[in-house]
Amino acid sequence: MRRKKKLVVFVVGETARAKNFSLGGYEKPTNPLLGKREDIVYLSNMSSCGTATAISLPCMFSKFERKAWESDKEQYENLVDVLMKTGVRVIWRDNNSGKDKNIAKRVSDALYYKGVQFDEVLLKDFQENVDKTYEDTFIVLHQEGSHGPTYFQRYPEAFKKFTPTCDTQDLEKCTQEEIVNTYDNTILYTDYVINQAIALLKKNEDKYETALIYASDHGESLGENGIYLHGLPYMIAPSEQKHVPALFYFSDKEKEKSLHVKAKEALSHDHLFHTILALFKIQTSEYKPSLDLLR
Repeated sequence: MRRKKKLVVFVVGETARAKNFSLGGYEKPTNPLLGKREDIVYLSNMSSCGTATAISLPCMFSKFERKAWESDKEQYENLVDVLMKTGVRVIWRDNNSGKDKNIAKRVSDALYYKGVQFDEVLLKDFQENVDKTYEDTFIVLHQEGSHGPTYFQRYPEAFKKFTPTCDTQDLEKCTQEEIVNTYDNTILYTDYVINQAIALLKKNEDKYETALIYASDHGESLGENGIYLHGLPYMIAPSEQKHVPALFYFSDKEKEKSLHVKAKEALSHDHLFHTILALFKIQTSEYKPSLDLLR
């Protein structure tokens, strides 16, 4: 029987912190859809590479680990470069106001949405793109996610579940309860977007072996110890800015079982490059088995 091609979606989250994911034990139901699923693996102890997108995003796609990462490393080929060189089709969809930090500069099928749009726009042409050709495919969906301080602009009205909210960018005009509620609504919406992406993958599993990876680039401070937003130097940044949510979905249940064993281990963005190479069975000297989550 002919091997199925791989269809892998990487949802890159923005400013989502693990502390506010009910999948990880948060008391408010911010993951009502994903929380009902029995086919995902939530990694409860994932650390980011940085506390701001400018550092974390390039580092997430780099072969270099956090301790070795510096901005001059951006000159090296990144994950999407390696995938394209080995024949994997790469599609990049970007709704992030900071764009791709030059990661996708060599990707021919890249689309950047303008203005403030809700993240479900990232899924708009998903099936059309999948149907164009049958080959190993890697799709990156880069969210605007929970980017502040305008948290209230990150979700449609239907996701305004936690109230009262802070409907201004001037956080000093709001109570901490209002700020946290508004932020939690962004997580509720991200839960919906990820769930929709998995549903689209499942529609294609007669032809493809599929996987979805979600990981946020960094976290966020919401007033703890008087600190807001993100971007503090890593050594002094609070855990809220470094402890990020991450999860995997696989159509291959053996991969799901193998990852469940590591679900509570201390993991980091360092694992992403090598795990994604393994998903596509790419053999390269850059691959480190010790950082492959599926081993």
